[in-house]
Amino acid sequence: MNARARRLAPFAGYLMVAFILVALFMMQAPESKASGAKVISFFTHHKTAVHVQSLLLAYGALTAIVFFTAVANFVRSRGSQILATTSIVGGALMAAGLCIGAGINETLVDQPGRLSVASAQTLNLLSTNAFGVLLIAGVALAWLSAGIAMLRTKSMPTALGVVTTIVGVVSTAGPLGWIGFLATALLAPVVATYVYLRSEQPPAEITLPDAKVTVPAQARRTKSDAKSDAGAKTSA
Repeated sequence: MNARARRLAPFAGYLMVAFILVALFMMQAPESKASGAKVISFFTHHKTAVHVQSLLLAYGALTAIVFFTAVANFVRSRGSQILATTSIVGGALMAAGLCIGAGINETLVDQPGRLSVASAQTLNLLSTNAFGVLLIAGVALAWLSAGIAMLRTKSMPTALGVVTTIVGVVSTAGPLGWIGFLATALLAPVVATYVYLRSEQPPAEITLPDAKVTVPAQARRTKSDAKSDAGAKTSA
């Protein structure tokens, strides 16, 4: 990946949010307690919409991996190697959940007329609930790892690190996990923008040396240097 593509990678967060939101709100699938006959009828009459939704979920999964990898690379460059890795793992789990949801939908819409009432109801239950476990677990791990890394490396504003960590914690809170997932729609673009703006700025110091990270010479400015510059400006 060239330097330009690597720097633009965080903006995959914007695409991730767009793909997932459009996919989730473009149609209302049968709820988990819907009868098998209702499920068969729905997927028989909404084939095109389901195909589009599955495609959007797949795109959302791909952009989620790119986005969280970009975030992870940023905090890794500031010294947080372990948390960067777990953030990528979280993004991969989230992507897996999205792909499972898309795959089950495609199973339902392929030949709905050949499904029995019982099998249609079972697949609908899986479509409604099974993917959510991986999705929420991935969101929790990705944001919690990224938030803690931001705070420990001091590579982002403290407020952003705190909010990111809170979203990760909320995502682990059982039924409240969906709140953390929905908060991703607001948090991801903010994080993406900060990573983009700061990715070209070499860190002044590595505050969490989990990995060996070389700080460019031009970034090594001590407090005494800063004070000398300030004194020179004052005297001038």
